[in-house]
Amino acid sequence: MKNWDAIIIGSGIIGLSLARELHKSSLKVLVLERGQPGREASHAAAGMLADGAEIPPALRELATLSARLYPEFAFEVHDESGINPDLRDFGTIWIPGEQPLDVPSAALTQSQLAEIEPALSMQRHAAYLLKERSVDPRALTEALWKAAKHREIDISTGVEARTILTENGAATGVQANKTEYHAKVIVNCAGAWAGEILPCPIPVRPVKGHMLSVIDGPKLKHVIRSSEVYLVPRSDGRIVIGSTLEEVGFDKRVDAEIIQRLYRSAIELVPELKKARIHESWAGLRPGTPDDLPILGKTEINGYFVASGHFRDGILLAPVTAQIMSQLITDGKTDLDIAAFSPQRYS
Repeated sequence: MKNWDAIIIGSGIIGLSLARELHKSSLKVLVLERGQPGREASHAAAGMLADGAEIPPALRELATLSARLYPEFAFEVHDESGINPDLRDFGTIWIPGEQPLDVPSAALTQSQLAEIEPALSMQRHAAYLLKERSVDPRALTEALWKAAKHREIDISTGVEARTILTENGAATGVQANKTEYHAKVIVNCAGAWAGEILPCPIPVRPVKGHMLSVIDGPKLKHVIRSSEVYLVPRSDGRIVIGSTLEEVGFDKRVDAEIIQRLYRSAIELVPELKKARIHESWAGLRPGTPDDLPILGKTEINGYFVASGHFRDGILLAPVTAQIMSQLITDGKTDLDIAAFSPQRYS
């Protein structure tokens, strides 16, 4: 019977980032995936690394650190995989509308807006330039998968984890749909499905988001974000447009009317998008929690940990989540206080 030091449930960006970090600490790691690596929330995300104004106050220290970690994180993954995750550092033009503002920036003038992003329409509301990056989550997840293979991390797909196996109050492995897998450390990184794994109740729910991408549109340099819609340019010319927040369970069906509504909102910001072509549309399931904060840390079962519930910030928080969860697992403590994110806060 094969054994591992740690088993990661879920191969999205959180699970793969943590698997890689644990491997760097010389642990033998297995990743279990119910479908294909990175095909859920990570695959569906836009990739904005927005660590400022819209981050809940309790999460800002974690988000700021993760944003700082990103250049080195992206470089290392690129180096190990040969895949460029398209980390862009041109900033975000934020148009908050009537929302309260909490950024150390002066509003851009219309002439400044016209100079830095000429395709953007004239704005009735103030616009601000934020120092934020973006990344292509699909490229990053593929790069992390290749990096995991490069490091000889084991990945098993088509495996539905169902129950954490225990003995005398400690984790011993995972009971899956077909067989058992054994390790003394188990980490639930199953995203929107984290709550489906027994026996610990993890209050994570799916929150649906519709998105689309267009091609043959204007050449945007910055991420553009308003209260209605956001536009995230890729270096290959695609523009990703999103997104909605829908409480509809595990329903991933795409509603054409919602896609068109998002597209129309994007055209209001960038009129030249009328000439673009819709390349793809999709819906993803974000892992939401009752307080909109991630769930990070130990459960009441010794050796069983959770790293899920990142909601809209999974891409942003991947590097810091991998770092602090690896510290907790290998050293029993973390550099940052993560008590606010403990799984046991719901007990």
